[in-house]
Amino acid sequence: MNGEHLDSIHQALTVVQQAVLTMTFPSCDQEDVVELIDRVEAELHTGHPNTALVCTFLNSIARSLRAQPEARDACLAIENAIGAAGMPSTWQSGI
Repeated sequence: MNGEHLDSIHQALTVVQQAVLTMTFPSCDQEDVVELIDRVEAELHTGHPNTALVCTFLNSIARSLRAQPEARDACLAIENAIGAAGMPSTWQSGI
């Protein structure tokens, strides 16, 4: 991942965090998503981010949010970041 990919992912996570903090869904689910955001951010700040791990976490976040209508923009932000970084998008599987 290059710097542009990292910036795109960080921006997507910012959109997700803003959406999660304003959504009305169980607080335990909200805490889980915030924890995943923190894990991705931590990975992005390492010298060599593990692309597979970041991809897994991003897809997991989107999968957790996809049933929430108010999270559509957040899911699309993740989708765009995943695509721009050349990572596979799996969060829509099984819909």
